[in-house]
Amino acid sequence: MYIEGYSSSETETYLVNSTQLPYSMLINGTTPVNIVQIAITTECNISSTGGRSCACKPGYVWNITICYTYPTCSGQPFCSCLLIPDNNVPFCDLPRIPPATTVMISGSFIINQTFTSDLLSPTSVAYTTLSLNVSSAVVLAYSENCIPLNVSISGFNSNTGGVIGYFLLYVAPQVNASQLATSASRSNQFLQNSISSQFNITGLSSVVPDQQSVNFLSPLSLTCTINESMPVVNWYLQTNGTSNLISSAGTNVVISLATGSTVTTSTLLIKKADHWWTGTYICQFSRDGLYYVAQTQVKVFLLPTEIFLTPLQLSLQAVYISSSPLSLQCCALNDGENYTVTWNYGQNSIPVSIVQQADLQCYTGSTPQPTTDTTYTCTFTNQVTQTKTGTIVVTVIQATDKVCNTDTNTGVTWNLTKAGLQSIANCPAGTVGNLTRNCSVGGLWLEVENNCISLALKNAMATVQALQDGLGNLNEKVPQIMQQLSSPGDVAIGSPAAVNVLVNVLGTVSQVSASANTTFETDVVTNFLSVASNLTDPSLSSFWKKSGPDASQVMSSVETFSRLLKVENDTFEIPLQNIQLVGNSFSNESGIDDYNKSFEIGVSTFIRANTIERLMESDNITITSLVFNTVGNLLPSSTGKFQGTQLNSIIQSTLIKQSGSAVFSGEVYMTFAQNSTESGVQHCVFWDFQGSSGGGWSDQGCTTKVDKNVTLCTCNHLTSFAVLMSISAVPLLLIDEITYAGLGASLLSLCVCLIVEKVVWKHVVKTNISYFRHISLLNITISLLIADACFFSTAFPSMRSQKYVCLAITFLNHFFYLALFFWTFCQSVMLLHQLLFVFHHLRKKVFLSFSFCMGYLFPALVAAATLLYYNPKDKYLHKNVCWLNPDTGAIYAFAIPAGSVIMFNFMALLVVISKLSRPSVSEANRAEDKDTAKSIMKAVLVLTPVFGLTWCFGFALLKDLDDLTKKVFTYGFAGLNAFQGFFILLTCITDKKLRSIQSYSSIKGSVSCLH
Repeated sequence: MYIEGYSSSETETYLVNSTQLPYSMLINGTTPVNIVQIAITTECNISSTGGRSCACKPGYVWNITICYTYPTCSGQPFCSCLLIPDNNVPFCDLPRIPPATTVMISGSFIINQTFTSDLLSPTSVAYTTLSLNVSSAVVLAYSENCIPLNVSISGFNSNTGGVIGYFLLYVAPQVNASQLATSASRSNQFLQNSISSQFNITGLSSVVPDQQSVNFLSPLSLTCTINESMPVVNWYLQTNGTSNLISSAGTNVVISLATGSTVTTSTLLIKKADHWWTGTYICQFSRDGLYYVAQTQVKVFLLPTEIFLTPLQLSLQAVYISSSPLSLQCCALNDGENYTVTWNYGQNSIPVSIVQQADLQCYTGSTPQPTTDTTYTCTFTNQVTQTKTGTIVVTVIQATDKVCNTDTNTGVTWNLTKAGLQSIANCPAGTVGNLTRNCSVGGLWLEVENNCISLALKNAMATVQALQDGLGNLNEKVPQIMQQLSSPGDVAIGSPAAVNVLVNVLGTVSQVSASANTTFETDVVTNFLSVASNLTDPSLSSFWKKSGPDASQVMSSVETFSRLLKVENDTFEIPLQNIQLVGNSFSNESGIDDYNKSFEIGVSTFIRANTIERLMESDNITITSLVFNTVGNLLPSSTGKFQGTQLNSIIQSTLIKQSGSAVFSGEVYMTFAQNSTESGVQHCVFWDFQGSSGGGWSDQGCTTKVDKNVTLCTCNHLTSFAVLMSISAVPLLLIDEITYAGLGASLLSLCVCLIVEKVVWKHVVKTNISYFRHISLLNITISLLIADACFFSTAFPSMRSQKYVCLAITFLNHFFYLALFFWTFCQSVMLLHQLLFVFHHLRKKVFLSFSFCMGYLFPALVAAATLLYYNPKDKYLHKNVCWLNPDTGAIYAFAIPAGSVIMFNFMALLVVISKLSRPSVSEANRAEDKDTAKSIMKAVLVLTPVFGLTWCFGFALLKDLDDLTKKVFTYGFAGLNAFQGFFILLTCITDKKLRSIQSYSSIKGSVSCLH
């Protein structure tokens, strides 16, 4: 009720006088009301201008929204006296009872105004003015949907966009996410010159358990819940005032999110909680630009990450052992854990005293010097009785023991050490780790092993290990790490240990970043490649392990991280001393051209436009080419089947980044300048990271061509490619002599066979069966003679080096070797016909037509089709000899027909042997025909295994074999090849009918090869 009068005190006295109550009145002249009690809450004084200055009566307060709606009376404290411009006077309320729970909104605004130093002083006019503006905007914006309880300004700071102001607002818990989002949006509108804002809301979500303690390396599980539907959750760990993102890309973290229509739950699982995982855990849901936060405290009972021992080890001479005590010390970083520390040896304990050294907590014990070898153990025990130990071994040297005497090497003193043991020394100042040196069993000092790394590198390694665990924001940490590691002088690489640490850092950063699908700006990728380039510099080659897996890991890491480059232009390039990166991005919005990249060091990469178009069916792609100038020198050149080879080029790699599921299907064409022009077989190879012992070279899917001093490689997949050159292809003992002598003997036998056939022809072809046999024999002999002659011609290098001559030789070999097999096929068919169809006589015309079609026409068609199909694709010729290419499928045009004939001949033999084993072939058969059939069977029985076995050895040599197997098959093929002609001659001169001819004696001394 609002009452206006000239004497407020008289009015108040009258109204609160109980004698006047109850008081009856009509509201709006119609509604009767009984007033039984009156309380005066607000008192206003009316000015001459009609305005009102209003204040609350004792026991009453203004609502916070009203305080920020109306201005404060001049000279009065904020929210005490308000200036009301009209009759719409608000009323004061009883003080609110604070709710048991509240919702806290911690936020900030970036305001477009110039920052001045007086904004740092809460008493300045600028501060109070801006503070009032921010508070008013927040309270008024949230009043429509919420019940504001209190607001405060935390301060102002400079920001690149102007001024950033921080506030805290408490509202009643009866509020939901949609109302908060609407209010947040309104606050940006209400605050003049507001550019952006951020709001963290506490009180709507919760984490259980609210406090937790876990044992060292035990699992830790936290569950966060909010009664809203939330699409995104992030977890953070706050330690020593620093907040780090927890990432599920880490190997030690699992984060789950279950979103429903009214409830969202997220669970965080730390598989093994160690020193990284103690602190305040923050769960942060987000929606509509607002963050809903809950937190809990977790204590991990720790154990030392490292125990520092003094001395590291000690040798005492028995003759000099004295009564003076032996001092032992173990230290650990002061991590806040309340450890119980003991020193022991055997069953004896040593009294311990505590010494503080900088950030180390040290525990010292004194004990008498031992008379025998003794191990002293320092044990750290945490509050839940978990332990970690460090040991110092004290060796007592007897008079008869061999020793390594005290020696100073590179400024480090190596104390007297018993033979067969290892001495350990501290690293130089500014580095961590240790130096070790073995004393040989003969009492000689061996080389010092440097396991020291710089403090900067150790710190970088620790940060990377945290990222690997899942702690830290990759977009923040990785640029910092790469900047530090690439800065000259910050990270000295002075030991194999430093090389190993850097290799692991690069590998971990690339793997974790790739798992999280994180992308980086060009400067970050440049720094990463710079670290890898410096690491693989030839000046550091002495620090690398000879086995090569580390170099393989560097190459893999560079390839992986290069895919994470955030490409901003169509063409990009990062040129460094030992690694170069170039590439193109392709989009459907522009025309697609061939991918063609060349490097000044004599290598290039080419991918056809149609291959790129197939990859772009689902999305845009980026193709990147890398060249490694020096990594190849750190990899083993002889691996797997490539033994006795050396790297004859630099390594280049081609990568394709795409978001779709398309698989690379096409060919990559590469050229490599040869490092060495020495004669040797060139192999296009790639580094197979999946191979054993860190990877190895493979030529699967690649073909090789050599043009002068350039090797041309064509491969059907993507990875790191190079060229290997055979350097230890030692000729097999007498293999050339055996091969050419065998071919000569075979040719001689075949020539003798032809002479024999010429002399006895009219005497041995009196019947159709005999005619058929000798026609087949004659054509088999001619086919093998020409094929062997072509084979023999390839012994001359000038023949092999001429492409078209080699092409002609290959075609003739293919044709005549097929003809050889198919004439044996004709023999088998004729033999089967003779024995199975005993009453049907085969006419010469039919036999000759069939035989010449099968013996020459069919092989000619196969050979010609093979040439026409494979030669235009440059897949016809073998890369080393004048023969069909085994890698492209051309060889199967010979192997399949020849193998089929061999199988048919064997089956025919089984049938013939079965028929001839009966008492008689047929009463209708003449004895002469029967003898002829047996002669044919004998020829097929002898020659089919010979030809089949010979070419089984020959086919095997077209593949890469190990050294012993290759020797066996090479000698086997050379030897059997010589016997082909000889066995043809043998079947000829052992023919019963031929021996019965009188003229046979004139040719008896000849040696021929008959099939």
